[in-house]
Amino acid sequence: MWRFIGKIQSWWYLVRQLTLVEIVGMYKKSFLGMAWMFILPILAVVIWVVLNGAGVVNPGETDIPYPAYVLLSTSIWGFFLEAYKSTSNLLIKNGRMLIMSEVPFEPLLMQKVVVHLINFIIPFIVNIIVLLAFGVRFSTVALLFPFSLFPLLLLGMAIGMVIAIFRIIMVDIANLVDEGMKLLMFLTPIVYTPKITTSWLQVIVEYNPLTYLIGFSRDLLTSGTFFMPVQYAVFTFVSLLLFIVAFRFLMKSSPIVLERLINN
Repeated sequence: MWRFIGKIQSWWYLVRQLTLVEIVGMYKKSFLGMAWMFILPILAVVIWVVLNGAGVVNPGETDIPYPAYVLLSTSIWGFFLEAYKSTSNLLIKNGRMLIMSEVPFEPLLMQKVVVHLINFIIPFIVNIIVLLAFGVRFSTVALLFPFSLFPLLLLGMAIGMVIAIFRIIMVDIANLVDEGMKLLMFLTPIVYTPKITTSWLQVIVEYNPLTYLIGFSRDLLTSGTFFMPVQYAVFTFVSLLLFIVAFRFLMKSSPIVLERLINN
């Protein structure tokens, strides 16, 4: 245990430097810079609100106004998706560093988590402002909201670690999963409520783990209630298990991955 804590302390300087380089690199060539963190979620909400107003999207009855509902839902979905994206590109983006030095995978994963949290926290301020503007009042239970996102982080990183390997050795599978993630958004109650009338979609929603992981966090923040707590607990455990298995798979596959990176 103490040896593991010592390793984390020794990795922290590297994590901090890599985080600083990535954050600066993301926005230094942009005129608006970090303002994009606020602009993009607002633009996304405007699109869905227009579609809803035109009758293209029928979300069902929502407990809070639709603009606030879709903004919060897409932000939580983005938290999961960006965890997947950043982790799935881990080996591609850090390939040269892995080849030229004996950097372990652990600090690279830690750095992705830190950057991911920074990128989520700043635009999340927009969510809070919008919810307050629409009259949503937060209860003390809402303080648990950040902790409720933990399973989404684990699940996104678990899938990402596996795809990071396939992105090196089997690119077609990685590309297929990337496209599947785009489809998955529309099979998850994000821009509509979990209670829908389309029978085939209802079946998919009921068996979709993200229905419960996202719905639990959303209701926890907006109404102070626990959406399907048993299902949420089950899929939290599954997410943790998948993360452990995916991490072990990444560690075991490292010799093959490094060899392929060198050959490429």
